[in-house]
Amino acid sequence: MSVSVDNVQDWLEGFGRVWRDRDAQGAAALFTDDASYRNSPFLGEPFVGRHAIEGFWRAAVADVADVHFRYGAPVIEGNRVGVEWWTTLTSAGQPYTLAGNLLLTFADEQVSDLRESFVKQPGTHQPHPGWGL
Repeated sequence: MSVSVDNVQDWLEGFGRVWRDRDAQGAAALFTDDASYRNSPFLGEPFVGRHAIEGFWRAAVADVADVHFRYGAPVIEGNRVGVEWWTTLTSAGQPYTLAGNLLLTFADEQVSDLRESFVKQPGTHQPHPGWGL
């Protein structure tokens, strides 16, 4: 199975939208019923299933605002996708920048496995030259 560029871009746009809207239920809907979500390589056990993913997202976006999410050019091989992302936001009233990478496994239009790593820095920072290519 191979995922299309349009499907990947639509999914990533949806991922950015749920950040901006603080929509935990919408975030869970981006995933298959039995999806695995690992937001850190050091997370002991992934969040498994939409209910667990929604709970994670509810806590993760509880105090964020002014979210600006963008993503780089996805690298697609079959149903697996790697992509850089960059987000600026405020959390508890303070500005932060988060930059990271997603490794996604698609099952049709939804993701069945997400593996993420990112760094979070105080302040608002712009991507470095060449980011996202």
